[in-house]
Amino acid sequence: MEIRFSVPQGVEDTGGEGGENAKELASLRDWLEDDDELRSAGARVESAYADRPGAMGDVLEWVGVACGAASLAIDVTHSVRAWWRSRGHDGEITFVVRGEDVDRIRGLLHDAGLSDGDSDRGGDGDSNGGSDRDGGASR
Repeated sequence: MEIRFSVPQGVEDTGGEGGENAKELASLRDWLEDDDELRSAGARVESAYADRPGAMGDVLEWVGVACGAASLAIDVTHSVRAWWRSRGHDGEITFVVRGEDVDRIRGLLHDAGLSDGDSDRGGDGDSNGGSDRDGGASR
């Protein structure tokens, strides 16, 4: 199972290190990497950078957490919720869930105040127009 988090990239986010939204995403990455429970349970935090027109250097595009099981993904949602609350709900974070039990994980992330990135693409759970990798239903 994998959960990817991203922020909308607006015009105001093209300067410096990617603007305020990218800084929020970097904060989330650092938070997840510092979470001892996630690390000891085997969660792997990943991130990707992209070259954006007008940006000075590469911009942090997304942060992902690879989880071996749905139960670990639930722990990730609790950690993200704690981070989100500690930030005072600044900015907007979206997520995409791939793997097993996606509806349950999406529900927890919605409860935490995050937006489902798949719903903006038609809610099919896969950027290629199919279902989730494991055939799970998507919103």
